[in-house]
Amino acid sequence: MKNMKKNWFRHLIQWGTLLAIIIILTKMFGNETADPEAYCPFGGIQTLATYLVAGSMACSMTATQIMMGIVLAIGVILFSKLFCGYLCPLGWATEQLAKLRKKLKVKEIVINYGTIADKLLRLLKYVLLFWIFYTTVSSSELFCKNFDPYYAAATGFKGELTMWMAVLAIAVFILGNFFIKMFWCKYLCPLGALSNIFKYAITFAVLVGIFALVNLAGLAVSWVYLLAAASIIGYLWEVLYLEVKVFPLLKVVRSTEKCNDCGICAKKCPYGIDVDKVGAVKNVDCNLCGECIASCNQDALTFGGKKSLRWLPAILTFVLFGVAFWLGSTMELPTIDERWGDEANHSQLEKARVEGLRSVKCYGSSMAFAATLKKIPGVYGVATFVKHSNVDIYFNPAEVTEEKIRELIYIPSKFKIATPPKDVQNIKVITIFTEKMYDRMDPNYLGLQFRNTGKGYYGLETEYSCPLTVRLYMDMDEPVDEKFFKEMVEMKELEMLVHGGGTNIVKVDFEYIGISDVVDTISRREFLIRQFTTFSVPFKSNQEEWAGKNEAVYELVYPDLDKPLITRNLPFLSNHLSQIPGFISIETLVNENDEYCFRITYSKDALDDDKIWEVLNRSKWTIKNREGVMEEVDPKFSFKEMGATK
Repeated sequence: MKNMKKNWFRHLIQWGTLLAIIIILTKMFGNETADPEAYCPFGGIQTLATYLVAGSMACSMTATQIMMGIVLAIGVILFSKLFCGYLCPLGWATEQLAKLRKKLKVKEIVINYGTIADKLLRLLKYVLLFWIFYTTVSSSELFCKNFDPYYAAATGFKGELTMWMAVLAIAVFILGNFFIKMFWCKYLCPLGALSNIFKYAITFAVLVGIFALVNLAGLAVSWVYLLAAASIIGYLWEVLYLEVKVFPLLKVVRSTEKCNDCGICAKKCPYGIDVDKVGAVKNVDCNLCGECIASCNQDALTFGGKKSLRWLPAILTFVLFGVAFWLGSTMELPTIDERWGDEANHSQLEKARVEGLRSVKCYGSSMAFAATLKKIPGVYGVATFVKHSNVDIYFNPAEVTEEKIRELIYIPSKFKIATPPKDVQNIKVITIFTEKMYDRMDPNYLGLQFRNTGKGYYGLETEYSCPLTVRLYMDMDEPVDEKFFKEMVEMKELEMLVHGGGTNIVKVDFEYIGISDVVDTISRREFLIRQFTTFSVPFKSNQEEWAGKNEAVYELVYPDLDKPLITRNLPFLSNHLSQIPGFISIETLVNENDEYCFRITYSKDALDDDKIWEVLNRSKWTIKNREGVMEEVDPKFSFKEMGATK
């Protein structure tokens, strides 16, 4: 507690960072998304490397993370590992586990500096660094998410992770740090390895210079060699010297005149550095946390040899990462920026910006969007900006117009707001026109706006036009209130209920243009059919043997077949049935009683109602995966009422 008071600025930043993380993850103030890696400098440096090598950005990373990474590198080179000492949540947790061990009076496992164990363990973080960067740059997806303890904990083990890796990493993190002082930071943290490479800045600069000169000379040397050289030499420098030579410029300095050699500073150092035995702390592990200075009652320790610089590292941390946040929020780099076709014609291309494409939100969806554009004659390039959901499309105006491109990339959508009561015979249909609703998710958001009113609205569907055509299905008794429609369309925030309780705030920016004078009506059945997305799969391998052989149709009513969370599992069911002799096809539809149902065509020579029911309710489904290998999976549907052959 005494040290905490004397080093209050550092602890204020640490606890403030933890509070900010909690606010972001719990969406305490209704923020739209909870991204645990929104300000991750390590992800930013991986993204920068991916951008320099492949011209794309890793996953959903943006300029904000890149600026955080650049500032981290500058901070390490000029000052020290400020992020590690003041902002890293894993570094904070590491120190807390050591304090817990002391309180519980559990004996520490000591690994002294320079021992064989120390040197071998330090290799691990460089192996991880190489593995992570190689995989990330090669795939444009952040590989570290698979096992990062912070990411796993922050997402509640629900993120883009590999469960066994994440569980193992958490276990190693807790047990390792509990018994061994700063175990994760010294031996396993890939960001720690990268920061140490930056501490040997001159060596790193020489490696980059050699790599650049060799490639400029015409020798196409892969970036992998630079990564390998930096990892290997960084490790060798760390275990052979352990101390930095020139950088960072700011160090803890000990006054031999004032020091009484009590050794308290070394005991209080989280890393156990022998601060009391050196004139200036050059140990590669030092992150200028200031715990040694706070523990010294002789004022023998200072930053840079000046007492006036006591809070400089904390101030620099605050300023540097504040600047990074500001710069990242004012600029944006494309997640992908691709051109195709004849390069000689690229100078003639025009650019069309399409805004609000929320579905283009990462590298994978950016590449999928690019694949769609490559099918459009006259389109020869795209740049995606996932932070603000915008894309720039490059096209030849002599071959295709901007209007035609917008039409071809638009995906008509429908959204069911509510199921009309059974006593409703007819439904009113009106048409409104909107702008800024060209993403496939936008009709869902507008539909949710209407659902939240609790009024008699049943569904909507869209059709491409300029402005966009939106057909709204409503109860016959619901008034056609244009003012109300305008309010619904132009609401700036949508409150979405999330699984497990609570709400998620989605910011929207739709624009209401007008309403058609035409009011139409359709029957309840026609509405159900129009809103229902059918699914139909013939089992080709089974058809050759069983088609036409005593065929029959088994019908099974399933009320939730209109829900996307249910229908996305239909391929699993069809795959499972196709592996069993006698099943010929499956489809979903609205039956003559206006009920959602499965219709399974089968051969009575192989199956009957009881057998079909048994197959549907097996504890494990047998499916064939993409590699053609048979595997067992948990059932994706729960069937309660038995169907029957019609």
